[in-house]
Amino acid sequence: METRMDFQNLDPQKLLPQFQKLLLTFEGRIGRQDFWIGAIALAVVNLIVGWFFGLIGGAFLSGLVSLVLAYPAYCLALKRSNDLDYPQTYVQAFMAFQIALTVISMFGGLGLGVLFFSILLPILGIAALALLVVLGFFQGTNGPNRYGPDPLASQAA
Repeated sequence: METRMDFQNLDPQKLLPQFQKLLLTFEGRIGRQDFWIGAIALAVVNLIVGWFFGLIGGAFLSGLVSLVLAYPAYCLALKRSNDLDYPQTYVQAFMAFQIALTVISMFGGLGLGVLFFSILLPILGIAALALLVVLGFFQGTNGPNRYGPDPLASQAA
């Protein structure tokens, strides 16, 4: 399934469906460029909307924004993982851990205190950095794999 973003023609009628396909579906593979475009778009939306909702509703509403954006982040990371032909369980485990810690932080740490801030959050940060390096910088599988055709194959043709 081809999901390569086409920036030759920045027609909003064509770009919006491409972003929907990139951020809201699980199927197929994406290359590093599409991953970074999606990741940066999600980070900007999370920062701006999360900041605004954090001002009006504190950690709870800011956390809700993060939870809503977890789905497109999961879709993006899963497709990039597919391109690398890695097991999906790595991305699934990270996202489950991230969602759990987001929910815990929305409710003030649920009394976890030092454990939450000095152990769990740094572990999530290290895992996030490792996942970002692997998904963002490692070259995908050349040619087709079990998740679909090479997203760069159409670019070379």
